[in-house]
Amino acid sequence: MNLANLRVLKDAGVRIGFGTDSGAAPERVPGVAEHRELMLMVQAGFTPMEALNIATSQAADLLGLRDRGQLEAGRRADFIILSADPSEDIANSTRIIEVWQRGRLQEPVSSASP
Repeated sequence: MNLANLRVLKDAGVRIGFGTDSGAAPERVPGVAEHRELMLMVQAGFTPMEALNIATSQAADLLGLRDRGQLEAGRRADFIILSADPSEDIANSTRIIEVWQRGRLQEPVSSASP
């Protein structure tokens, strides 16, 4: 039902946001849930590029964040480098090679215990 409702909103021209305000829940793992949300949007009938635009530039616009959402000179440079094209398959959004935050490459987080 949620996917059908999302499609109805899209078809009606309603501006769609991205993310959740559900708080801490076992099924909402930050950094994982966002990729699931992208996949659900595509299942609801969005193209992969529509879903990606909603998650980036449109989300920033809805929140009034003029310094981010697109890669342009003078904007905050938060982005990821992927090993495959998410516009061909939204699941490729999980194939992350590098994470950049405020224009700086972030060190990978090791899952190994000391």
